[in-house]
Amino acid sequence: MKQWSALITLSLAFFIIVIDTTIMNVSISVLVIDLNTTVTGVQSAISIYAMVMASLMLIGGRLSDVIGTKRTFLIGLIIYSVGTTMASLSNSLAAMIVGWSVLEGVGAALMIPTLQVLLRKQYSGAELAFAYGIVSAVAAIGAALGPIVGGFFTTFISWRWAFRTELVIAVIVLLMTRTLQPDEKTANRPKFDYVGALLSVVGWSSIVLGILLAQQYGFLLAKEPFTIGGLAIAPFGLSISPVMVGFGILMIMLLFRWESRLEDENKDGLFKPSIFATPYLKPGIAVRFVQMAVTAGFLYVYPLLLQLTFEYSAMQTGVALMPFSLALLVMAVLGARLSTRFSANRLIIVGLVVAVVGLMALGASIKPGIGPQDLAFGAVFGLGLGLIASQLLNLILSLVSPEQTAEAAGLNSTFEQLGNAIGVALLGTLMLTALSIGLQQNIAASTVIPTDVKTPLTTAVEDGVNLMSNTNLEDALNEAGAEELVKRELLDIYALVRTNAFKAAIGLLTFFTLVGLILSMWLPKHKLVEAENTA
Repeated sequence: MKQWSALITLSLAFFIIVIDTTIMNVSISVLVIDLNTTVTGVQSAISIYAMVMASLMLIGGRLSDVIGTKRTFLIGLIIYSVGTTMASLSNSLAAMIVGWSVLEGVGAALMIPTLQVLLRKQYSGAELAFAYGIVSAVAAIGAALGPIVGGFFTTFISWRWAFRTELVIAVIVLLMTRTLQPDEKTANRPKFDYVGALLSVVGWSSIVLGILLAQQYGFLLAKEPFTIGGLAIAPFGLSISPVMVGFGILMIMLLFRWESRLEDENKDGLFKPSIFATPYLKPGIAVRFVQMAVTAGFLYVYPLLLQLTFEYSAMQTGVALMPFSLALLVMAVLGARLSTRFSANRLIIVGLVVAVVGLMALGASIKPGIGPQDLAFGAVFGLGLGLIASQLLNLILSLVSPEQTAEAAGLNSTFEQLGNAIGVALLGTLMLTALSIGLQQNIAASTVIPTDVKTPLTTAVEDGVNLMSNTNLEDALNEAGAEELVKRELLDIYALVRTNAFKAAIGLLTFFTLVGLILSMWLPKHKLVEAENTA
Protein backbone atom coordinates (compact mmCIF):
# COMPACT_ATOMS: atom_id res chain seq x y z
CA MET A 1 0.00 0.00 0.00
CA LYS A 2 1.50 3.32 -1.13
CA GLN A 3 0.72 6.82 0.15
CA TRP A 4 -0.42 5.83 3.64
CA SER A 5 -0.32 9.47 4.76
CA ALA A 6 -3.11 10.44 2.34
CA LEU A 7 -5.31 7.57 3.54
CA ILE A 8 -4.69 8.54 7.17
CA THR A 9 -5.60 12.16 6.40
CA LEU A 10 -8.90 11.24 4.75
CA SER A 11 -9.72 8.61 7.39
CA LEU A 12 -9.23 11.12 10.22
CA ALA A 13 -11.47 13.62 8.43
CA PHE A 14 -14.21 11.01 8.06
CA PHE A 15 -13.69 9.92 11.67
CA ILE A 16 -14.55 13.30 13.20
CA ILE A 17 -17.68 13.57 11.05
CA VAL A 18 -18.91 10.08 12.01
CA ILE A 19 -18.10 10.41 15.71
CA ASP A 20 -19.78 13.81 15.96
CA THR A 21 -23.42 12.66 16.13
CA THR A 22 -22.81 9.59 18.30
CA ILE A 23 -21.02 11.75 20.87
CA MET A 24 -24.08 13.97 21.28
CA ASN A 25 -26.64 11.16 21.45
CA VAL A 26 -25.37 9.96 24.84
CA SER A 27 -25.34 13.53 26.20
CA ILE A 28 -28.99 14.43 25.54
CA SER A 29 -30.02 14.61 29.22
CA VAL A 30 -27.07 16.85 30.13
CA LEU A 31 -27.59 19.09 27.09
CA VAL A 32 -31.22 19.60 28.13
CA ILE A 33 -30.01 20.99 31.47
CA ASP A 34 -26.94 22.93 30.30
CA LEU A 35 -28.71 24.60 27.37
CA ASN A 36 -32.01 25.08 29.23
CA THR A 37 -33.98 23.24 26.56
CA THR A 38 -35.99 20.01 26.08
CA VAL A 39 -35.40 16.59 24.57
CA THR A 40 -37.38 17.81 21.55
CA GLY A 41 -35.04 20.80 21.24
CA VAL A 42 -31.96 18.57 21.18
CA GLN A 43 -33.69 16.24 18.70
CA SER A 44 -34.37 19.25 16.47
CA ALA A 45 -30.67 20.17 16.56
CA ILE A 46 -29.76 16.62 15.50
CA SER A 47 -32.27 16.68 12.64
CA ILE A 48 -31.26 20.17 11.48
CA TYR A 49 -27.60 19.03 11.39
CA ALA A 50 -28.54 16.19 9.04
CA MET A 51 -30.92 18.47 7.11
CA VAL A 52 -28.17 21.01 6.40
CA MET A 53 -25.91 18.24 5.12
CA ALA A 54 -28.68 16.75 2.98
CA SER A 55 -29.54 20.07 1.36
CA LEU A 56 -25.89 20.91 0.57
CA MET A 57 -24.38 17.55 -0.42
CA LEU A 58 -25.11 18.03 -4.13
CA ILE A 59 -23.57 21.50 -3.91
CA GLY A 60 -20.48 20.10 -2.20
CA GLY A 61 -20.10 17.43 -4.86
CA ARG A 62 -20.47 19.97 -7.66
CA LEU A 63 -18.09 22.51 -6.14
CA SER A 64 -15.31 19.93 -6.38
CA ASP A 65 -15.63 20.18 -10.15
CA VAL A 66 -16.02 23.97 -10.19
CA ILE A 67 -13.25 25.14 -7.83
CA GLY A 68 -11.28 21.92 -7.33
CA THR A 69 -11.65 18.85 -5.12
CA LYS A 70 -8.87 19.61 -2.65
CA ARG A 71 -9.86 23.27 -2.34
CA THR A 72 -13.49 22.32 -1.61
CA PHE A 73 -12.31 19.82 0.99
CA LEU A 74 -10.13 22.47 2.68
CA ILE A 75 -12.94 25.04 2.73
CA GLY A 76 -15.26 22.46 4.27
CA LEU A 77 -12.64 21.52 6.89
CA ILE A 78 -12.15 25.17 7.90
CA ILE A 79 -15.90 25.81 8.18
CA TYR A 80 -16.28 22.59 10.19
CA SER A 81 -13.51 23.73 12.56
CA VAL A 82 -15.21 27.09 13.12
CA GLY A 83 -18.50 25.30 13.80
CA THR A 84 -17.06 22.86 16.32
CA THR A 85 -15.35 25.76 18.11
CA MET A 86 -18.63 27.65 18.36
CA ALA A 87 -20.47 24.51 19.50
CA SER A 88 -17.94 24.02 22.32
CA LEU A 89 -18.71 27.54 23.56
CA SER A 90 -22.52 27.31 23.25
CA ASN A 91 -24.63 28.42 26.19
CA SER A 92 -28.02 28.14 24.48
CA LEU A 93 -29.79 25.85 22.02
CA ALA A 94 -29.73 28.59 19.37
CA ALA A 95 -25.94 28.91 19.60
CA MET A 96 -25.59 25.11 19.46
CA ILE A 97 -27.76 24.97 16.33
CA VAL A 98 -25.70 27.68 14.60
CA GLY A 99 -22.35 26.12 15.50
CA TRP A 100 -23.09 22.41 15.35
CA SER A 101 -26.17 21.98 13.18
CA VAL A 102 -25.44 24.70 10.61
CA LEU A 103 -21.69 25.40 10.39
CA GLU A 104 -20.55 21.84 11.06
CA GLY A 105 -23.28 20.63 8.72
CA VAL A 106 -22.04 22.93 5.93
CA GLY A 107 -18.45 21.84 6.50
CA ALA A 108 -19.35 18.14 6.46
CA ALA A 109 -21.43 18.61 3.29
CA LEU A 110 -18.37 20.00 1.51
CA MET A 111 -16.02 17.34 2.87
CA ILE A 112 -17.93 14.06 2.46
CA PRO A 113 -18.48 13.97 -1.34
CA THR A 114 -15.00 15.37 -2.05
CA LEU A 115 -13.51 12.75 0.26
CA GLN A 116 -14.85 10.03 -2.03
CA VAL A 117 -13.31 11.76 -5.07
CA LEU A 118 -9.96 12.23 -3.33
CA LEU A 119 -9.87 8.51 -2.56
CA ARG A 120 -10.31 7.67 -6.24
CA LYS A 121 -7.67 10.23 -7.22
CA GLN A 122 -5.11 8.76 -4.83
CA TYR A 123 -5.77 5.04 -5.37
CA SER A 124 -6.98 2.57 -7.96
CA GLY A 125 -7.67 -1.15 -8.33
CA ALA A 126 -6.93 -3.29 -5.30
CA GLU A 127 -5.50 -0.29 -3.41
CA LEU A 128 -8.78 1.57 -3.87
CA ALA A 129 -10.74 -1.41 -2.53
CA PHE A 130 -8.38 -1.53 0.45
CA ALA A 131 -8.72 2.24 1.01
CA TYR A 132 -12.53 1.97 1.00
CA GLY A 133 -12.26 -0.87 3.49
CA ILE A 134 -10.07 1.22 5.80
CA VAL A 135 -12.39 4.23 5.62
CA SER A 136 -15.41 2.00 6.33
CA ALA A 137 -13.59 0.47 9.29
CA VAL A 138 -12.72 3.94 10.59
CA ALA A 139 -16.40 4.89 10.32
CA ALA A 140 -17.33 1.77 12.29
CA ILE A 141 -14.69 2.62 14.92
CA GLY A 142 -16.08 6.15 15.13
CA ALA A 143 -19.58 4.80 15.68
CA ALA A 144 -18.23 2.41 18.33
CA LEU A 145 -16.06 4.95 20.18
CA GLY A 146 -18.49 7.87 19.94
CA PRO A 147 -20.75 6.83 22.84
CA ILE A 148 -17.78 6.03 25.10
CA VAL A 149 -15.88 9.22 24.25
CA GLY A 150 -19.01 11.33 24.59
CA GLY A 151 -19.95 9.61 27.84
CA PHE A 152 -16.48 10.09 29.32
CA PHE A 153 -16.23 13.79 28.49
CA THR A 154 -19.81 14.55 29.53
CA THR A 155 -19.60 12.67 32.84
CA PHE A 156 -16.08 13.51 34.02
CA ILE A 157 -15.17 16.79 32.27
CA SER A 158 -17.71 18.46 29.98
CA TRP A 159 -19.43 17.63 26.68
CA ARG A 160 -17.73 20.77 25.36
CA TRP A 161 -14.39 18.96 25.35
CA ALA A 162 -15.75 16.45 22.85
CA PHE A 163 -16.05 19.31 20.34
CA ARG A 164 -12.65 20.68 21.35
CA THR A 165 -11.07 17.27 20.74
CA GLU A 166 -12.67 17.25 17.29
CA LEU A 167 -11.09 20.66 16.68
CA VAL A 168 -7.64 19.30 17.56
CA ILE A 169 -8.10 16.41 15.09
CA ALA A 170 -9.40 18.85 12.44
CA VAL A 171 -6.25 20.97 12.82
CA ILE A 172 -4.10 17.84 12.43
CA VAL A 173 -6.02 16.94 9.26
CA LEU A 174 -5.52 20.49 7.97
CA LEU A 175 -1.76 20.19 8.46
CA MET A 176 -1.72 16.80 6.73
CA THR A 177 -3.66 17.89 3.62
CA ARG A 178 -0.38 18.58 1.86
CA THR A 179 -0.21 14.79 1.35
CA LEU A 180 -3.27 14.97 -0.94
CA GLN A 181 -2.88 15.36 -4.67
CA PRO A 182 -3.21 19.00 -5.78
CA ASP A 183 -6.08 20.01 -8.02
CA GLU A 184 -5.39 19.78 -11.73
CA LYS A 185 -5.48 23.09 -13.58
CA THR A 186 -8.05 23.04 -16.35
CA ALA A 187 -9.13 25.87 -18.60
CA ASN A 188 -12.73 24.69 -18.88
CA ARG A 189 -14.04 24.52 -15.34
CA PRO A 190 -17.81 23.90 -15.29
CA LYS A 191 -20.11 26.75 -14.25
CA PHE A 192 -21.93 26.60 -10.94
CA ASP A 193 -25.68 25.95 -11.08
CA TYR A 194 -27.17 28.61 -8.77
CA VAL A 195 -30.80 27.81 -9.63
CA GLY A 196 -30.28 24.11 -8.92
CA ALA A 197 -28.49 24.92 -5.67
CA LEU A 198 -31.39 27.09 -4.50
CA LEU A 199 -33.99 24.44 -5.39
CA SER A 200 -31.92 21.78 -3.61
CA VAL A 201 -31.55 23.78 -0.39
CA VAL A 202 -35.19 24.91 -0.28
CA GLY A 203 -36.60 21.50 -1.28
CA TRP A 204 -34.72 19.21 1.10
CA SER A 205 -34.93 21.71 3.97
CA SER A 206 -38.69 22.12 3.60
CA ILE A 207 -39.27 18.36 3.73
CA VAL A 208 -37.25 17.87 6.92
CA LEU A 209 -38.55 21.02 8.64
CA GLY A 210 -42.10 20.01 7.75
CA ILE A 211 -41.65 16.69 9.56
CA LEU A 212 -40.04 18.42 12.56
CA LEU A 213 -42.89 20.94 12.86
CA ALA A 214 -45.42 18.10 13.02
CA GLN A 215 -44.48 17.59 16.66
CA GLN A 216 -45.85 21.01 17.62
CA TYR A 217 -48.44 21.76 14.95
CA GLY A 218 -49.78 18.31 14.07
CA PHE A 219 -48.94 15.89 11.30
CA LEU A 220 -52.11 16.51 9.26
CA LEU A 221 -54.71 18.68 11.02
CA ALA A 222 -53.49 21.81 12.79
CA LYS A 223 -53.25 21.54 16.58
CA GLU A 224 -52.52 25.27 16.46
CA PRO A 225 -51.90 27.67 13.55
CA PHE A 226 -48.35 28.39 12.45
CA THR A 227 -47.76 32.11 13.04
CA ILE A 228 -45.32 34.42 11.24
CA GLY A 229 -45.40 38.12 12.14
CA GLY A 230 -48.95 37.88 13.43
CA LEU A 231 -50.16 35.99 10.34
CA ALA A 232 -51.72 32.63 11.28
CA ILE A 233 -51.20 29.91 8.65
CA ALA A 234 -53.51 26.89 8.72
CA PRO A 235 -54.99 26.47 5.21
CA PHE A 236 -58.24 24.45 5.27
CA GLY A 237 -57.45 23.54 8.88
CA LEU A 238 -54.27 21.74 7.82
CA SER A 239 -51.10 21.79 9.85
CA ILE A 240 -48.09 23.63 8.43
CA SER A 241 -46.34 20.22 8.35
CA PRO A 242 -47.98 18.68 5.23
CA VAL A 243 -47.89 22.09 3.55
CA MET A 244 -44.11 22.34 3.95
CA VAL A 245 -43.51 18.69 3.03
CA GLY A 246 -45.65 19.11 -0.09
CA PHE A 247 -43.84 22.34 -0.98
CA GLY A 248 -40.49 20.60 -0.51
CA ILE A 249 -41.50 17.71 -2.78
CA LEU A 250 -42.60 20.23 -5.40
CA MET A 251 -39.22 21.98 -5.22
CA ILE A 252 -37.39 18.66 -5.64
CA MET A 253 -39.55 17.83 -8.66
CA LEU A 254 -38.62 21.22 -10.12
CA LEU A 255 -34.95 20.51 -9.30
CA PHE A 256 -35.02 17.28 -11.32
CA ARG A 257 -36.88 19.01 -14.17
CA TRP A 258 -34.33 21.85 -14.17
CA GLU A 259 -31.35 19.51 -14.13
CA SER A 260 -32.85 17.41 -16.95
CA ARG A 261 -33.22 20.55 -19.03
CA LEU A 262 -29.61 21.56 -18.41
CA GLU A 263 -28.42 18.07 -19.33
CA ASP A 264 -30.49 18.06 -22.54
CA GLU A 265 -28.93 21.40 -23.50
CA ASN A 266 -25.44 20.11 -22.55
CA LYS A 267 -25.07 22.77 -19.86
CA ASP A 268 -23.51 22.47 -16.41
CA GLY A 269 -25.81 21.52 -13.54
CA LEU A 270 -25.60 20.12 -10.02
CA PHE A 271 -25.95 16.59 -11.35
CA LYS A 272 -27.07 14.71 -14.43
CA PRO A 273 -30.44 12.98 -13.84
CA SER A 274 -29.43 10.38 -16.42
CA ILE A 275 -27.04 8.95 -13.81
CA PHE A 276 -30.09 7.30 -12.27
CA ALA A 277 -30.29 5.16 -15.40
CA THR A 278 -27.11 3.43 -14.20
CA PRO A 279 -28.12 -0.18 -13.50
CA TYR A 280 -28.83 -0.88 -9.81
CA LEU A 281 -28.00 2.68 -8.68
CA LYS A 282 -31.56 3.57 -7.62
CA PRO A 283 -32.13 0.50 -5.41
CA GLY A 284 -28.62 0.94 -3.99
CA ILE A 285 -29.31 4.55 -2.94
CA ALA A 286 -32.78 3.57 -1.67
CA VAL A 287 -31.33 0.86 0.59
CA ARG A 288 -28.66 3.30 1.79
CA PHE A 289 -31.39 5.84 2.63
CA VAL A 290 -33.24 3.25 4.71
CA GLN A 291 -30.05 2.03 6.40
CA MET A 292 -29.09 5.56 7.48
CA ALA A 293 -32.64 6.36 8.66
CA VAL A 294 -32.68 3.21 10.80
CA THR A 295 -29.15 3.77 12.14
CA ALA A 296 -29.79 7.42 13.08
CA GLY A 297 -33.16 6.53 14.57
CA PHE A 298 -31.70 3.74 16.70
CA LEU A 299 -28.81 5.91 17.92
CA TYR A 300 -31.38 8.52 18.99
CA VAL A 301 -33.97 6.22 20.58
CA TYR A 302 -31.70 3.70 22.34
CA PRO A 303 -29.58 6.20 24.35
CA LEU A 304 -32.73 8.16 25.18
CA LEU A 305 -34.40 4.98 26.44
CA LEU A 306 -31.43 4.33 28.74
CA GLN A 307 -31.26 7.91 30.01
CA LEU A 308 -34.97 8.39 30.68
CA THR A 309 -36.02 4.90 31.80
CA PHE A 310 -32.99 4.02 33.92
CA GLU A 311 -31.72 7.61 34.37
CA TYR A 312 -28.27 6.60 33.15
CA SER A 313 -25.48 9.15 33.04
CA ALA A 314 -23.74 9.84 29.74
CA MET A 315 -20.89 7.49 30.71
CA GLN A 316 -23.27 4.70 31.73
CA THR A 317 -25.12 5.17 28.44
CA GLY A 318 -21.88 4.90 26.49
CA VAL A 319 -20.90 1.71 28.31
CA ALA A 320 -24.39 0.23 27.78
CA LEU A 321 -24.02 0.92 24.05
CA MET A 322 -20.72 -0.96 23.86
CA PRO A 323 -22.22 -4.38 22.94
CA PHE A 324 -23.98 -2.74 19.99
CA SER A 325 -20.91 -0.73 18.99
CA LEU A 326 -18.50 -3.66 19.23
CA ALA A 327 -20.87 -5.95 17.32
CA LEU A 328 -21.08 -3.32 14.55
CA LEU A 329 -17.30 -2.90 14.44
CA VAL A 330 -16.50 -6.64 14.42
CA MET A 331 -19.03 -7.39 11.71
CA ALA A 332 -17.90 -4.42 9.59
CA VAL A 333 -14.35 -5.78 9.60
CA LEU A 334 -15.48 -9.37 9.05
CA GLY A 335 -17.85 -8.27 6.29
CA ALA A 336 -14.97 -6.66 4.39
CA ARG A 337 -13.15 -10.02 4.43
CA LEU A 338 -16.28 -11.87 3.32
CA SER A 339 -16.43 -9.63 0.24
CA THR A 340 -13.97 -11.91 -1.54
CA ARG A 341 -16.16 -14.99 -1.03
CA PHE A 342 -19.76 -13.77 -1.30
CA SER A 343 -21.62 -11.29 -3.46
CA ALA A 344 -22.42 -7.93 -1.88
CA ASN A 345 -26.19 -8.25 -2.26
CA ARG A 346 -26.19 -11.59 -0.40
CA LEU A 347 -24.22 -10.13 2.51
CA ILE A 348 -26.50 -7.07 2.62
CA ILE A 349 -29.64 -9.23 2.64
CA VAL A 350 -28.24 -11.37 5.47
CA GLY A 351 -27.35 -8.19 7.38
CA LEU A 352 -30.86 -6.81 6.99
CA VAL A 353 -32.42 -10.09 8.15
CA VAL A 354 -30.20 -10.11 11.25
CA ALA A 355 -31.07 -6.44 11.90
CA VAL A 356 -34.81 -7.19 11.68
CA VAL A 357 -34.46 -10.11 14.11
CA GLY A 358 -32.50 -7.91 16.54
CA LEU A 359 -35.06 -5.09 16.41
CA MET A 360 -38.02 -7.45 16.81
CA ALA A 361 -36.39 -9.07 19.84
CA LEU A 362 -35.54 -5.65 21.28
CA GLY A 363 -39.09 -4.41 20.76
CA ALA A 364 -40.51 -7.50 22.47
CA SER A 365 -38.24 -6.94 25.49
CA ILE A 366 -39.39 -3.34 26.07
CA LYS A 367 -42.13 -3.52 28.71
CA PRO A 368 -42.89 -2.05 32.15
CA GLY A 369 -40.37 -3.10 34.77
CA ILE A 370 -37.58 -3.97 32.33
CA GLY A 371 -33.95 -3.90 33.40
CA PRO A 372 -30.92 -2.77 31.34
CA GLN A 373 -29.97 -6.41 30.70
CA ASP A 374 -33.28 -6.89 28.84
CA LEU A 375 -32.01 -4.59 26.07
CA ALA A 376 -29.10 -6.83 25.09
CA PHE A 377 -30.69 -7.57 21.71
CA GLY A 378 -29.35 -4.22 20.56
CA ALA A 379 -26.09 -6.11 19.93
CA VAL A 380 -27.84 -8.40 17.44
CA PHE A 381 -29.03 -5.33 15.55
CA GLY A 382 -25.42 -4.08 15.59
CA LEU A 383 -24.23 -7.30 13.93
CA GLY A 384 -26.64 -6.86 11.05
CA LEU A 385 -25.88 -3.17 10.69
CA GLY A 386 -22.13 -3.81 10.58
CA LEU A 387 -22.51 -6.37 7.80
CA ILE A 388 -24.60 -3.92 5.74
CA ALA A 389 -22.17 -1.06 6.32
CA SER A 390 -19.21 -3.16 5.14
CA GLN A 391 -20.77 -3.54 1.68
CA LEU A 392 -23.27 -0.90 0.71
CA LEU A 393 -21.30 2.32 0.15
CA ASN A 394 -18.57 0.53 -1.79
CA LEU A 395 -21.22 -1.26 -3.85
CA ILE A 396 -22.97 1.99 -4.79
CA LEU A 397 -19.78 3.76 -5.88
CA SER A 398 -18.57 0.69 -7.79
CA LEU A 399 -21.61 1.02 -10.05
CA VAL A 400 -20.43 4.28 -11.67
CA SER A 401 -17.33 5.26 -13.60
CA PRO A 402 -14.49 7.13 -11.86
CA GLU A 403 -15.57 10.33 -13.66
CA GLN A 404 -19.03 10.05 -12.07
CA THR A 405 -17.72 9.49 -8.54
CA ALA A 406 -18.24 13.09 -7.33
CA GLU A 407 -21.76 13.16 -8.73
CA ALA A 408 -22.70 9.73 -7.36
CA ALA A 409 -21.10 10.50 -3.98
CA GLY A 410 -23.03 13.77 -3.76
CA LEU A 411 -26.35 12.10 -4.59
CA ASN A 412 -25.68 9.18 -2.26
CA SER A 413 -24.62 11.47 0.58
CA THR A 414 -27.72 13.62 0.05
CA PHE A 415 -30.00 10.64 0.56
CA GLU A 416 -27.84 9.41 3.46
CA GLN A 417 -28.32 12.63 5.39
CA LEU A 418 -31.94 12.89 4.32
CA GLY A 419 -32.39 9.45 5.87
CA ASN A 420 -30.63 10.66 9.04
CA ALA A 421 -32.83 13.73 9.35
CA ILE A 422 -36.13 12.09 8.45
CA GLY A 423 -35.42 9.02 10.61
CA VAL A 424 -34.85 11.09 13.77
CA ALA A 425 -37.66 13.55 12.99
CA LEU A 426 -40.24 10.82 12.34
CA LEU A 427 -39.30 8.87 15.46
CA GLY A 428 -39.43 12.01 17.59
CA THR A 429 -42.85 12.89 16.20
CA LEU A 430 -44.13 9.34 16.70
CA MET A 431 -42.95 9.15 20.32
CA LEU A 432 -44.45 12.52 21.28
CA THR A 433 -47.73 11.62 19.57
CA ALA A 434 -47.86 8.25 21.31
CA LEU A 435 -47.00 9.96 24.61
CA SER A 436 -49.72 12.57 24.22
CA ILE A 437 -52.46 10.11 23.22
CA GLY A 438 -51.47 7.57 25.87
CA LEU A 439 -51.43 10.15 28.66
CA GLN A 440 -54.85 11.52 27.71
CA GLN A 441 -56.39 8.04 27.61
CA ASN A 442 -54.86 6.88 30.89
CA ILE A 443 -55.68 10.11 32.74
CA ALA A 444 -59.31 9.84 31.58
CA ALA A 445 -59.49 6.18 32.71
CA SER A 446 -57.83 6.76 36.09
CA THR A 447 -59.94 6.18 39.23
CA VAL A 448 -57.37 7.89 41.46
CA ILE A 449 -57.15 11.31 39.81
CA PRO A 450 -60.13 13.52 40.84
CA THR A 451 -62.49 14.55 38.05
CA ASP A 452 -61.86 18.27 38.58
CA VAL A 453 -58.11 17.65 38.13
CA LYS A 454 -58.43 15.57 34.95
CA THR A 455 -59.58 18.47 32.76
CA PRO A 456 -56.60 20.81 33.38
CA LEU A 457 -54.21 17.84 33.13
CA THR A 458 -55.66 16.77 29.77
CA THR A 459 -55.49 20.37 28.53
CA ALA A 460 -51.85 20.61 29.59
CA VAL A 461 -51.03 17.38 27.73
CA GLU A 462 -52.83 18.63 24.60
CA ASP A 463 -50.89 21.91 24.71
CA GLY A 464 -47.57 20.07 24.73
CA VAL A 465 -45.77 17.20 26.38
CA ASN A 466 -42.09 16.32 26.61
CA LEU A 467 -40.11 13.12 27.09
CA MET A 468 -38.50 13.21 30.53
CA SER A 469 -37.27 10.97 33.33
CA ASN A 470 -39.35 10.06 36.40
CA THR A 471 -37.16 12.30 38.56
CA ASN A 472 -37.75 15.33 36.32
CA LEU A 473 -41.49 14.67 36.26
CA GLU A 474 -41.62 14.22 40.04
CA ASP A 475 -39.77 17.51 40.54
CA ALA A 476 -42.28 19.26 38.27
CA LEU A 477 -45.24 17.74 40.12
CA ASN A 478 -43.78 18.73 43.51
CA GLU A 479 -43.28 22.26 42.25
CA ALA A 480 -46.92 22.32 41.12
CA GLY A 481 -48.04 21.15 44.57
CA ALA A 482 -49.66 17.88 43.43
CA GLU A 483 -51.19 15.63 46.10
CA GLU A 484 -49.20 12.50 46.92
CA LEU A 485 -51.77 10.00 45.57
CA VAL A 486 -52.21 11.98 42.36
CA LYS A 487 -48.46 12.33 41.98
CA ARG A 488 -47.88 8.57 42.37
CA GLU A 489 -50.63 7.82 39.86
CA LEU A 490 -49.24 10.26 37.30
CA LEU A 491 -45.72 8.87 37.71
CA ASP A 492 -46.99 5.33 37.09
CA ILE A 493 -49.06 6.42 34.09
CA TYR A 494 -46.17 8.37 32.58
CA ALA A 495 -43.70 5.49 33.01
CA LEU A 496 -46.12 3.10 31.28
CA VAL A 497 -46.93 5.45 28.41
CA ARG A 498 -43.26 6.39 27.91
CA THR A 499 -42.37 2.70 27.65
CA ASN A 500 -45.10 2.22 25.03
CA ALA A 501 -43.76 5.22 23.10
CA PHE A 502 -40.28 3.67 22.95
CA LYS A 503 -41.81 0.35 21.92
CA ALA A 504 -43.67 2.11 19.08
CA ALA A 505 -40.40 3.73 17.95
CA ILE A 506 -38.64 0.35 17.76
CA GLY A 507 -41.66 -0.98 15.83
CA LEU A 508 -41.27 1.80 13.25
CA LEU A 509 -37.54 1.05 12.95
CA THR A 510 -38.39 -2.62 12.34
CA PHE A 511 -40.83 -1.62 9.59
CA PHE A 512 -38.21 0.58 7.90
CA THR A 513 -35.67 -2.25 8.02
CA LEU A 514 -38.17 -4.64 6.41
CA VAL A 515 -38.65 -2.09 3.62
CA GLY A 516 -34.87 -2.03 3.16
CA LEU A 517 -34.83 -5.82 3.01
CA ILE A 518 -37.40 -5.81 0.19
CA LEU A 519 -35.47 -3.12 -1.72
CA SER A 520 -32.22 -5.10 -1.38
CA MET A 521 -33.66 -7.83 -3.62
CA TRP A 522 -32.91 -5.52 -6.59
CA LEU A 523 -29.20 -5.08 -5.78
CA PRO A 524 -26.62 -6.52 -8.22
CA LYS A 525 -25.14 -9.97 -7.68
CA HIS A 526 -21.39 -9.42 -7.85
CA LYS A 527 -18.39 -9.33 -5.56
CA LEU A 528 -17.05 -5.94 -4.57
CA VAL A 529 -13.37 -6.80 -4.94
CA GLU A 530 -13.94 -8.01 -8.50
CA ALA A 531 -15.89 -4.84 -9.24
CA GLU A 532 -13.09 -2.64 -7.90
CA ASN A 533 -10.38 -4.56 -9.77
CA THR A 534 -12.35 -4.20 -12.99
CA ALA A 535 -12.75 -0.47 -12.38
